[in-house]
Amino acid sequence: VANPNKPEDAPEALVLDGDETAVKLISIQMDGQDLEAEKDYTLSPGKLTLLHPKAGATLETLVEIVPEDNTQLSGLYRSGPMYCTQCEAMGFRRITYFPDRPDNMSTYESVKLTADAKAFPVLLSNGNLLEQGPDTEDDTRHYAIWSDPFPKPSYLFAA
Repeated sequence: VANPNKPEDAPEALVLDGDETAVKLISIQMDGQDLEAEKDYTLSPGKLTLLHPKAGATLETLVEIVPEDNTQLSGLYRSGPMYCTQCEAMGFRRITYFPDRPDNMSTYESVKLTADAKAFPVLLSNGNLLEQGPDTEDDTRHYAIWSDPFPKPSYLFAA
């Protein structure tokens, strides 16, 4: 049944998967504009629903996760002295809100990792290393930027 209040070319609501026990939404923007809860999006268990998505828009989410508290060994977690990711089969939703399905192929064109250089001397992710170096003037932290231009489902993301 057609909705008379919705233009024919307007996309339906977009549902992103996320584990609210692991991911705290701090902010969300579409094309650089802040979105408002209940007006532009809703949060419910396991879902972030964009009520008015725009085709071709850039969506940015800022989330907070605590890998040290993640005992499920899924998503981003700490194991001994290392931080690890395990995204198969549904672990990516413990990192951020995302359409976490195997038929949704995405590229990860810019993944920046930043850490204490002594505690975490190696920073790895999928793809090709674009840039690395000191992150602060005193060289206590360092960074690496990786690019993986090949489409893949989110469960194959690694950092």
